[in-house]
Amino acid sequence: MIKKIHKIPDKVFFKAVFLIVILWNLKYLFLPVQVPFTILTQDFIWKNPFYSSVFALKKAASDIKSFQDEGEIGFVSDEPQNNVFDIPTSIKNFYIAQYAVIPSILKNDTEHEYEIAFFDRNILLPQGFSIVKKINEKLYILKKENK
Repeated sequence: MIKKIHKIPDKVFFKAVFLIVILWNLKYLFLPVQVPFTILTQDFIWKNPFYSSVFALKKAASDIKSFQDEGEIGFVSDEPQNNVFDIPTSIKNFYIAQYAVIPSILKNDTEHEYEIAFFDRNILLPQGFSIVKKINEKLYILKKENK
């Protein structure tokens, strides 16, 4: 006994696939209405590590009276000084700090009264500096000690 296999018409197949796609995407139907209310009720800026670091550094710098009086501010990290611009993470940290201290200029050295320090692994303070302000677990403001 031979059974005939019936071919499903293209029209029925197309309607079935179209229905599956429509039903699958119904969850996105209310998204245009949902997004504006989410933006108004949620504060997403603090979940962004760039903005949270910049705002925290700006606030800490504004608390120190003579910090913004400096024309140039130093930058220190746990990367060697000549490797800061070779590693993407340390470049990012340098530019985050530069953006936060505008209009001051950030220099990659330890010749200035104030230093901004990013320590990813080890906290190695440069000789003659002390921590003025701890901003978070990786970011510090250092000041040269007067002897």
